[in-house]
Amino acid sequence: MNRDETIKEKILDAAANRMLRFGYRKVSMDEIASDLVMSKNTIYKQFQSKVDLAQSLFKRLEKQINQELTLIEEATQDPIEIISKSVFFIQKQLSPWFEHFWGDIKTEVPSLYQDFINFRNEKISNVEILIQKGVKMEKFRKVHPAVAVGIYLGAINHVLNPEFLQQEKISFPDAIESVMDIWSFGILNKGKE
Repeated sequence: MNRDETIKEKILDAAANRMLRFGYRKVSMDEIASDLVMSKNTIYKQFQSKVDLAQSLFKRLEKQINQELTLIEEATQDPIEIISKSVFFIQKQLSPWFEHFWGDIKTEVPSLYQDFINFRNEKISNVEILIQKGVKMEKFRKVHPAVAVGIYLGAINHVLNPEFLQQEKISFPDAIESVMDIWSFGILNKGKE
């Protein structure tokens, strides 16, 4: 990594740290520069604007997620395992961004928010493809993939609520594992009438 790339990464790290805590709207380039003990001009040499900085944060996050998903898919052919690990990883990576950052981005930089929605929809369609693959491999019953994904994502979104996790005294990984278990095997005790 050359000097410019190193500086760019430090700026992205500082911006992510602030924007995850306070959101996009409440963070200024002056604050990021102050955190880094560097001039604002140094930041502007790397990023033309705060919007450019936010877009670069998303591109970096998107790249990290895509790299990990590729590794997950290369490690196994089991669609159940791929779905479970992929959704767990994506939720873990994206969850911190929802509280402050994406809410601000939706109104402040709508084009970036649309990029995020497109990325999310692409990942959802990949899960549908994995379900279709699982049906062909007879790992899954014949189900409508879009409905199965909707049910799964709805359950995931519900249990990701920090208040729910605290109230039920369940960890994030245990909650995801429970959703995956119930989604995969249902709640009926097969064989008992």
